[in-house]
Amino acid sequence: MKLKNFTRKTIRVVSPIGGHVALFASGETRDIPVHLEDAAIRAGLVPLEDLKTELERMADLETAEREQAMAEVEAEHKASLEQALALEDAAKKAKASEAAKKAAATRAANKEKETK
Repeated sequence: MKLKNFTRKTIRVVSPIGGHVALFASGETRDIPVHLEDAAIRAGLVPLEDLKTELERMADLETAEREQAMAEVEAEHKASLEQALALEDAAKKAKASEAAKKAAATRAANKEKETK
């Protein structure tokens, strides 16, 4: 595993079994044997496999922002479509109600003509 010392001091890693020692100078990066990995991480070294570069982090942030913006646009579009459908339905109901009133008035007028 590749580890890096991000501190300004030299870190000394000692294996609990066998007593093997590894010294990491400030800013040094290198591979260490498996039996030293846990002790090295506890000593303050950082595994490079866990780190992302700044460019990768920025790309992830931009992707997340873009996805959020797209979701907001889709939500607004969906809301406007629902509102348009509601307005169309209300217009159809008003037209039907008006037509029903006219038909009722015509029937009433025709009934009065027949009774006279």
